[in-house]
Amino acid sequence: MTIDLLPGHGVRLPAPLPELRFGLPEAAVRALLAPHGELLPDGVQPVFVCGSRWALAFRLPGVDVTLSSADGDGDGLDAVAVSRNPNDDRPACPVGYLGIDVFGWPAHELAEALRAEGLPVPDPAHGTLRHTHLYLHRGIGRPGSPAPGRKPRHETPYYFDHVLLHHSAPEATA
Repeated sequence: MTIDLLPGHGVRLPAPLPELRFGLPEAAVRALLAPHGELLPDGVQPVFVCGSRWALAFRLPGVDVTLSSADGDGDGLDAVAVSRNPNDDRPACPVGYLGIDVFGWPAHELAEALRAEGLPVPDPAHGTLRHTHLYLHRGIGRPGSPAPGRKPRHETPYYFDHVLLHHSAPEATA
């Protein structure tokens, strides 16, 4: 049961849920998800995403998924966001990108694993990692600040809690 983020393509949800391609209009996304109500007990809900024409959200074990369309040309699916849900006690669905679980590795190790796949990603900085169409960050309120008046010798390892994959034109043609 893995959510696979597919650069230039979209997202492959855990079977039997469908694969959703970038460019699909909202009605098509809803139609593809509609037969799977038993797997989406909270349903598919409209949500607000700043700068989007439309956005839909649903829950899978341990994660919240948001699908949205940018407020620009066309109204097709343009972005997929997945966030850990700290209020869900179920084991979370792994979220894969190029076969790597983006929530399952400490941030610096994830950057190294992405580099091993040939991506020239920067080192994570200030709890974020950005690379062209991919944006990862850790949640607010996570531990990691030193005690007042103390500076840590090394940054404590942390994991990402949010990932956003945007559709990007160069990869759509690749």
